[in-house]
Amino acid sequence: MNKKSELFHGKLLLFGEYSVLLGSMALSIPFKMFKANFDFMSSNKSDKEKKSNSELKKYFKYLLSNSNVFDSILNLTDLEKDINSGLFFDSSIPVSYGVGSSGALCAAIYKHYGKISEHNEINLRDLKQRLSLLESGFHGKSSGLDPLISYVNKPVLVSGNDQLELVNLKFDKFLENAAVFLIDTQQKGDTAPLVNDFLLQCESVDFRNKIVEKLIPVTQQCINSLCNNDIDNFFESIQSVSSFQYQNFTNKIPSGYRTLWKTGLDSNKFWLKLCGSGGGGYLLGFTRNMNETEKFLSKMEFSYLQITSTSMK
Repeated sequence: MNKKSELFHGKLLLFGEYSVLLGSMALSIPFKMFKANFDFMSSNKSDKEKKSNSELKKYFKYLLSNSNVFDSILNLTDLEKDINSGLFFDSSIPVSYGVGSSGALCAAIYKHYGKISEHNEINLRDLKQRLSLLESGFHGKSSGLDPLISYVNKPVLVSGNDQLELVNLKFDKFLENAAVFLIDTQQKGDTAPLVNDFLLQCESVDFRNKIVEKLIPVTQQCINSLCNNDIDNFFESIQSVSSFQYQNFTNKIPSGYRTLWKTGLDSNKFWLKLCGSGGGGYLLGFTRNMNETEKFLSKMEFSYLQITSTSMK
């Protein structure tokens, strides 16, 4: 297989961050604005190529130290041979930004080195489980959803009992009168400690009840409304999600962006939510009027990126 010919994209977890850990629905999509592929180092060996190859060597040590798990999943011999021959991951996906950099790498590794027959494809749940083992080498514990999105390159809906379904979202209609955008916090987030903190908070009955009784229902309303192109109900629901996260996920919102978050809520012009685990990286934004929002963000000198329908398919 020509490793240079196959692209792996980033992802956007539109809805379900944290609440999915307590059984909520979640909706994640490939984000084609960012992409990556395997390649071999050139004779000049740029710093980027050498760094990526070095990181692959470190990751391979993790795989090798857990060979009792990965021997049955990956062809470790071929992977080691290629890494020693200069394999690197040529990626434009920002690291620690909540858009699936490690997920894309794990998807690429499994696609090229996974032990799976082309005539006997495994189901989505089993595939997600295998990919979760691969990504655990980066985050300590992984659901496997991020690499699954990069692997199948299609939107995936997660429902109760870890049921997975490929869905066809029609963003063209949604984006006729509305917009989705990213705010660049210009700082990296660290997933593992934030997730651990959330799980610790959930040991409190009051906090856990808030998630189950308030966040999960409005998250699922957002997903259902978006899938059904019910724009009015969608924006009612996203306002509730934004408000809940502002009040209850304080430590996951970079301090310099809480005022902007609150401005959106108070003005009813745009709404922000976490993009992934938070703590840095991108914030995900929704607005009914991007021209107005764009003027405000530019005036306040916030770095933002408008998302197009083609980058979300």
